[in-house]
Amino acid sequence: MLINEYYTIEGTATHEGAHIFHIRLNPECKVYQGHFPGQPVSPGVCNIQMLKELAEQTVGHRLFMSQLSLCRLTTLVTPQEYPTMTATLIIDEKDGAYKLRASLGNGEATYLEMKAELA
Repeated sequence: MLINEYYTIEGTATHEGAHIFHIRLNPECKVYQGHFPGQPVSPGVCNIQMLKELAEQTVGHRLFMSQLSLCRLTTLVTPQEYPTMTATLIIDEKDGAYKLRASLGNGEATYLEMKAELA
């Protein structure tokens, strides 16, 4: 779990079926010691995991990502340049399977777009 190490949730909201999380990255997280020393860059895989964890928080239980059908990384995210961001999740459930559409951004720019199936 990356929550409270890699990121913290500063607030939540829902709007027209979307679950919105206000996130703060932790520049002191150990992941930045290796990615990359002196020039920290948020690893895409950590941002994907963060979105999965937010989906888990939304549905109330652990999930397994069975398919990642889209992952578009559009901006290099660093904890210094982009310490806060907004995660927007739309989750559709059918028979215990979840379709997730998610994005990370700051209102002006989108850093990551993702579509996944979770169970």
